[in-house]
Formats: sequence, structure tokens, C-alpha cells
Amino acid sequence: MNHQIKIGAGFGLWRLGMPPADTIAAVAERAEDWGLDSFWLSDHLIAPSPELDVIATLALLASRTSRMKLGPSVLLLNLRHPLMVAKSFASLDYLSHGRMVMAVGTGANLADYAACGIPAESRGKRLDEGIEVLRTVWRESKASYHGRFFNFDGVSIEPRPIARTNNDFGTMDIWVGGRAESALKRTARMADGYFASFQTPEEFAANMAKVRAYAAEYGRANARIESGLILLCRIASSREKALEDMRPMLAAMGRGAEQFLGRSVYGSAEDVIARIEEYVEVGLDKFVLWPIVEPQAWPRQIELIGREIASHYARAI
Repeated sequence: MNHQIKIGAGFGLWRLGMPPADTIAAVAERAEDWGLDSFWLSDHLIAPSPELDVIATLALLASRTSRMKLGPSVLLLNLRHPLMVAKSFASLDYLSHGRMVMAVGTGANLADYAACGIPAESRGKRLDEGIEVLRTVWRESKASYHGRFFNFDGVSIEPRPIARTNNDFGTMDIWVGGRAESALKRTARMADGYFASFQTPEEFAANMAKVRAYAAEYGRANARIESGLILLCRIASSREKALEDMRPMLAAMGRGAEQFLGRSVYGSAEDVIARIEEYVEVGLDKFVLWPIVEPQAWPRQIELIGREIASHYARAI
């Protein structure tokens, strides 16, 4: 099973400050050589720490890489009109030669909705329509859509994303993030993948089993629904050293830090791989390791994730 395992890196959550722009570009240029499969960007509008715009940053990363998959984890689609998102990501797909993956969710910060003048109620239904809009305009040269939130006729977005053969819909993958029952049902009903975050092997296995069961109920028993998991990560010479290195970040996270720790991988490369193997045993083959890191240590942590973890699985093919 090892031949399938892919390791990407999370990008964002700069609780202790952000690396300089030149550093970000330099790391992106090396990331593929280090063995990383993908970059995934957090999306926040009103955040407790600095956060770069997802679309602008994906454009930078696309320009400095040539093979890696790139995407948001997850994009707060409800804060934006889906036609604007469809245009931006179709352009990113064109500029990156088909390397974009879309992942969407509702987000937990209701202050974002209030600031954008978007009602927080009906978040799920708005997201469902947003996903349908993206697929419709990405597939059809003249697209029309009539829903509760979005209505248009004869819309053309060119260039459209490069056609895909790896999923059931023929266009850019759309994954759904979240752990609420509604997110699992949404994944089962209309997604190409389930993007889990901060879950134990047991939690992930249970959620994926629910997705499969719901998919069968929705007539998608044989649908190709992939899965990936975000885990916080810190690599050091030992578990003790990793814990010591993480303390400032955990303090910045405040309440809930201990809960995250149980859903993180940290310690030596061997420690991290051993924990990842527990997830592999329950069927997971795509991981996003998110460095718990201060800005000056960020490049080295990304390099270690690539050289020590991603490359380990690449060598195992």
C-alpha cells in the first residue's frame, strides 16, 4: 500500500508570524526536489494572526513549482460568489497546467459571514449550490443555473479547467472538509474527496465509513471518493525536543491545544512515520502535514517533511 501514500504540506496558520515573501518563494522552488506532493492553504478572512489571500498565494506557488498539486484546505466558498471563484480557479488551473484541486467548507467563524453581509443560516444549502455552480460553469461552454441563492443564464468562463479523468465529474476535483454530519453527507452526495482535519485514526475511519454508507444511500455506492487528512506536525531529534519546540505555538493556540496535540504528529522522522502508519492501516493514503512553527524555522520544517517523510514513502514504491 505504501506506493500510493502522498505527503503534502499545509501553508498558513501563522500564529507566531509570517515568513518573508522571498523565503516563501524560495521554499516553493525547492519543495518538489524535497519530495513534497502538494501545498494546501488555509483560508481565513478575520483571523487571530496574519493570513495571505489564498488565490494570490496559489498564483505565486504555481509560478515557482511545476509538478505539485495545489489547493485550499478549505476555501470558504460561502464568503464569495461562486462565479468569481470559478473564474479565479479556472485561471489558476490554466496557469498551473491542470494542477489545482478545489476543497471547500463552510468554516466555523461566523464573524466572517457577518463582515461580508452573508446570512449565517442556510450555510449548508448555500455551499451545495456553490459546488453545483462551480461544476456547471467549469463543464459547460454556456452555463445556466437556477437555485435559491444563485441564478444566471448563458454564462461562459474561458478558459475552463483542464478536463479530468480521475473523478466522476470530468472537471477539477472538489473535495469537502468538515467533521459535522452535514459535511459527511455533503461529501457522500456530491464530492470527489473528503478532506479531514485533526482527527485520530479511529475518528477518521469512523467518518470515512459514514461517508461510504451515505454515498450508497445517495446512489453513489461505486463513486470515486478519495480522502486526505491534515495533521499538525513538528519534526525534531526526539519527541521531547519536538514538544519543547512546539510550546510557543501551543500557547498561542490557547484552549484546545491539548486536543490538537493528540491529533498531531511530532518527534523524530521515525516517530512521525510510525504515527502515520496507524492512519495508513485504516486506509488513508494522502496526508497534509502542517508545521507548528515560528517563521524562522518554517523553511527547515518544510524541508524535513519533504526529505524525511514524503521521500520515505516515495522510496517505498
